[in-house]
Amino acid sequence: MKKTLLACALTAGLSGVTYAQSNVTIYGIMDLGYTYRDADGEGTTNKLDSGIAGGSRIGFRGTEDLGNGLKVNFRLETGVDADIGRAAQGERAFGRAAWLSLAGGFGELRIGRQNALGYEWFGGTVSPWGTNFMQANPKTVFGYDDIAERLDNAVFYYSPTFAGFQAAIGYSTQVDGQEGIENYTDNTAISAGLMYKNGPLKLALTYDQKNVSDAQDDVAGNNFDDVHNIAIGGSYDFGGFKLHAGYGQLENIGFNGSKEKEKSWLIGASLPVGSAGELMATYQTANEDRNINKYGAAFDEDVKGFAVVYAHKLSKRTKLYAYGSQYQDVVRDAAKNKLGDATEFAVGINHSF
Repeated sequence: MKKTLLACALTAGLSGVTYAQSNVTIYGIMDLGYTYRDADGEGTTNKLDSGIAGGSRIGFRGTEDLGNGLKVNFRLETGVDADIGRAAQGERAFGRAAWLSLAGGFGELRIGRQNALGYEWFGGTVSPWGTNFMQANPKTVFGYDDIAERLDNAVFYYSPTFAGFQAAIGYSTQVDGQEGIENYTDNTAISAGLMYKNGPLKLALTYDQKNVSDAQDDVAGNNFDDVHNIAIGGSYDFGGFKLHAGYGQLENIGFNGSKEKEKSWLIGASLPVGSAGELMATYQTANEDRNINKYGAAFDEDVKGFAVVYAHKLSKRTKLYAYGSQYQDVVRDAAKNKLGDATEFAVGINHSF
């Protein structure tokens, strides 16, 4: 009888251990290379740089199974300026991500510093290389970073995936910084999105809004308005050849409520080269409101540019790359009343672990 009771106790104990199973994974990227930039009014720069094809980082992610279909997930991720060995994102300890979540059949609820959906879902979908490669980053024309790439003090809800669709919505009580400290430009924000994935087709629709504080109206003596950014983009894999396209509207950049909407477009493609290579290219443009809104001056030139990237895999986790781009009217002088062009080249190596 005693043996039976002992066996039952052990079984119950092991069952508890099973429900409390957890694991932690250490991961990261090291990306280093040489960059060249020649910009009107700025001259030429040559340097070793980090995070060209993908931000250098080290991260920790983990999950604990709570049983009954519930899990606790977390992520801590710090960006690294690997060329100088310093933390990126303003030298934050975990500037890329720091969140905790509860997930189950209802979806996932995340709390902490995390990506805005315009940056993660749209930016990660619309370009063959996502949100990388210097001025060839989609933010050059779509401006999702004018609201936020990442949101502090944020709560996000991600729905379960149904028939290829997933929705998400988030709210930040203070976009960039500590709550309770007066800040005229970094205040509350809303981020929402709808993602669709089905075989070769991937689509993303996102909406981000950054809310101007009442105090900013008082200090400036003007009635400013909130910043809005809506964007839609996607990609389709034809079986080797992959096509990307996107469209966006950014309104009231810099909280300038009287400014018109700026409209942006991108088209891109990627093509395999041999068994280990990939050739990628994009062309993106924004109408003149990108310059008008940004600095309040009457510029009448569109921002536009093209970029080409070649990546060659040495293994599943290591690749070499070469990048070049030419952009028009992305450079302003100190008085912000003159536009200039910029040319960039880079070569490097990217290793993930």
